Amino acid sequence: MTVEEIKNLIEDAEFEYIGIRTDSRDYKVGEVMDNSHQLFQDADCGGELVEEGPYAGFYDAGELDGTCALKASEDNVEEMIAKVKAYGKKIYLIGGDSMEYGYDAGEIIIREAEVIASL
Repeated sequence: MTVEEIKNLIEDAEFEYIGIRTDSRDYKVGEVMDNSHQLFQDADCGGELVEEGPYAGFYDAGELDGTCALKASEDNVEEMIAKVKAYGKKIYLIGGDSMEYGYDAGEIIIREAEVIASL
């Protein structure tokens, strides 16, 4: 999929908030993604130590009320794709109508995040 095609999807999306994320799970267009978990690197922040999998060594403070993503727009889509590529190969464009900001720069948590496209 070209950057122009992704920009068109963002422009045509009927969601108030758009994000880009990677996920190890295979999702189909229209499917609602699983909620993310709040992960910390520091034990003082709380949570249970994750001992296996891609988040081993992090502390899981529990499930969030939505799916984490980097906030995307037609103006920054290339930059956001480049940032998430470091975290996996399955990249998704997602959207929703309710969100809150996460702890990381540019991070949003989209409630009931629906898959717009697999990139």
